[in-house]
Amino acid sequence: MNQAATELAERGPGLPCVHCGLCLDHCPTYRLFGTEADSPRGRIYLMEAASQTGGRLEGMAAVHIDRCLGCLACETACPSGVSYAERIEEFRPSTTLGTVRSLNRKLAARIPSWSWFARLSLALAAVADGLGLERLRRRLPGLGLVPHGQAKERIAMSKLAITERSPAVPGPRAPVALLAGCGDGLRPEVNRDAVEVLRANGHEPLLIEGCCGALALHAGEQDRALMLARRTVRQLSELCLPRVVTTAAGCGAMLSQYGRLLAEDPLATAAGQVSNGARDISAFLCQTGLKKPRPLDGGTVAYHDACHLRHGQGVTEEPRLVVEAATGRRPADLGDNQICCGSAGTYNLEHPTIAAKIGRAKADLASSAEVTTVAVGNIGCQLQLERAFRSAGLNADLRHPVELLAEAYRRESEGPA
Repeated sequence: MNQAATELAERGPGLPCVHCGLCLDHCPTYRLFGTEADSPRGRIYLMEAASQTGGRLEGMAAVHIDRCLGCLACETACPSGVSYAERIEEFRPSTTLGTVRSLNRKLAARIPSWSWFARLSLALAAVADGLGLERLRRRLPGLGLVPHGQAKERIAMSKLAITERSPAVPGPRAPVALLAGCGDGLRPEVNRDAVEVLRANGHEPLLIEGCCGALALHAGEQDRALMLARRTVRQLSELCLPRVVTTAAGCGAMLSQYGRLLAEDPLATAAGQVSNGARDISAFLCQTGLKKPRPLDGGTVAYHDACHLRHGQGVTEEPRLVVEAATGRRPADLGDNQICCGSAGTYNLEHPTIAAKIGRAKADLASSAEVTTVAVGNIGCQLQLERAFRSAGLNADLRHPVELLAEAYRRESEGPA
């Protein structure tokens, strides 16, 4: 185990864990397995024990650490302000996993950024769905997460730059950086609509392509994560823009941590500026003045908090305000909004069976509420929840808040209904 991890476990970032147990009901794996070792405080015990022996996390200790989603719900619930995320971030590279599991983790951290793989997955899913095999392919790891329908449109759209997907709006607009993120290949319509919404609200998005490094950090590949972070910082620094917006909660949370992660790096000053200027698109729109359209007509819309918005960035109200602006109604809560849906970066690729069980609980909530649309501000959550819903026979639509807002703007521009 590296020296930094040892020191971190011995003193802990922030305040020490007092093992009060208030985090337990907020932890998806503790809810699922009911074992202390699969709870936040249990994992802290394991990390502290490993640091005292100076050894690596192996055997079942490594399994329990590996099963953590990294959803940060325990941090929100913790009355002592324990920085659990920093602890486990340091220890993930020290977990000794089997060869197959290690390869699966590495692949899971890279596959989302392969645009050709996204297009291939969309085509294969479309064929399966066209043959009436969607319920079957939803059981398959990876392919089960590919969204339903519009495959040809998405494949064509993913080959275009984001700024080419939306018609320009006349008039002067303030430039703002828009980070595309890895999920753009599977749901390019999210960033297409983000462009429309930003332009309609007086901003001109400048596209930043590439990976922020969040998936690599989640997989314990710190060197790769920092390399990707530096690349992104350089790209953003060249634009000299005070704000960068994202449509993916995980990307936004990662950007907000650049200042800490690169504190000792030659790019430390630029990284700190990126962190200070990073905003989720819903928060950015609400802070800069959101243009309200004529509301959409429709059924019940519920909102589900993405973990890296709610827990990672403390953003809860703004996405709801965007949905309310689009629909004219306050969205209902899906329920258990503090609990992860099972996406958690690449967790649903690394642990598909566990993720499916966690997602099923969300499908049960949606079924009970009889919702027609669920809004969520993260591409990973959209894919995870769509899989859970369709596997359970539900046809509720999964939309990003800016998709609803863009649709409302388009309907309004078409004139009175």
